[in-house]
Amino acid sequence: MAISPFSARPSSPETERRRARLVLAIATVGIVATLLAYALSPGVRHAVSHAAHSVSHALDRDAKKAPKPPAPRKIVKPAGAPAQ
Repeated sequence: MAISPFSARPSSPETERRRARLVLAIATVGIVATLLAYALSPGVRHAVSHAAHSVSHALDRDAKKAPKPPAPRKIVKPAGAPAQ
């Protein structure tokens, strides 16, 4: 008794070629649409540049250096204190 509601038939070479062409066409249309949106929309370019900047910071190994030492504190004398 089969678990699947449909039977898997072996496909012919003709069907496989047609399926491969369809996959290639869909991938091509998707890539062209993405490049067209990137070329035409300044908002998309801005978002892509922000994403690239974030990724470069996340992958930058030099960014995980030791923290900077604190700046030296200035000594503030009270207004009525004698000068030395």
